[in-house]
Amino acid sequence: MSAKQSVSQEKCLHPHPSFRSMVLIVRTWWLSTRQNNGTQLPRDQDTVCLLAELETDTPRSTKHFRYMCFIPLVSHEIVGTLRGEKDIVLARFEHESFEWTYGQIIVSLGPKPISLLRATVALQQRFVAPPSPPVYTDKSDELYRGRLTYCTWNSLQDPVPRTATSIIRTLESFPIVPNNLLIDDGWQTTTGSRQMSAYGAQDYWLDGYKSLGDVISKAKKMGVERVGVWHTVLGYWGGISRSSETFRYVPFLTLRKNWGATYPIIHPIQVDRFFDTWYKQLSDWGVDFVKCDDMAEIEDMDSCVDDNGTAFPLRTVRTVYVDAIKRNVQKYFSGRIIWYSPSSGCGLM
Repeated sequence: MSAKQSVSQEKCLHPHPSFRSMVLIVRTWWLSTRQNNGTQLPRDQDTVCLLAELETDTPRSTKHFRYMCFIPLVSHEIVGTLRGEKDIVLARFEHESFEWTYGQIIVSLGPKPISLLRATVALQQRFVAPPSPPVYTDKSDELYRGRLTYCTWNSLQDPVPRTATSIIRTLESFPIVPNNLLIDDGWQTTTGSRQMSAYGAQDYWLDGYKSLGDVISKAKKMGVERVGVWHTVLGYWGGISRSSETFRYVPFLTLRKNWGATYPIIHPIQVDRFFDTWYKQLSDWGVDFVKCDDMAEIEDMDSCVDDNGTAFPLRTVRTVYVDAIKRNVQKYFSGRIIWYSPSSGCGLM
């Protein structure tokens, strides 16, 4: 990724009193899929690579340039990311195992930034262990290998109504019927607080259709082979509605941010049954795969408590949620899932 697609920050350092005539300027490039208007290291974005330009002014006004590259080592047990925090860069390491482990970062130095980046990535790959055989069946390659997929996210935006009718009309307008249809955000029944309140589709989105199943049946009669639906790892962006008729008697936890936001979620002791019930209903309606969004949401939280105010480990929440999703995706969708995390800008089929 070029520096034009990154966020930069420039900083002057004075290394040592004995080098009073030397000034070291450090300019960093935050390799990200998004640009912002400032020059501060972004607190709301993670990156897996950071480049720094070291510019040295000597007494003879000669400038010397060197570059440093920072890349965390990634394994199947631990994932490292970099994030800005005021004037420093934080290395965050996340893992789902209950065993203690440690994170590592490769730091390299060289005269050319792109060559340095390539060499550092190549070195990183030497430390990546070959993947273990998957515990769960994974047939996600059926969604993209030699297949054409239509995702509703980019096309069903204002002024186009985000409804099932718009989806069907869009499919009818295509000269070629796609193999897969992915129904993205907008179909679920939610509250004004952006919390999931039922398993089915909302009336506005249905736009006259009796159920999600009727919409899927219509799409498949047009030639679509597989239909998937979107949801977040928590159910919806704001979690699950405690006051809804569907979930009012279910045990909850509350995820919290230090600035005051709270997110009610299904308690881990009940989350497998939650996804089992939901995915079975989706499967009965004809859903063939799911897209699980906002995978970094749990890690972005600052704390978690139960209804008695007792702290609950975030790592346990993530592990149980991911395991429940994987288990029920295998059970009802033959392992077909798209994982996505907007925080890092990465999607994986």
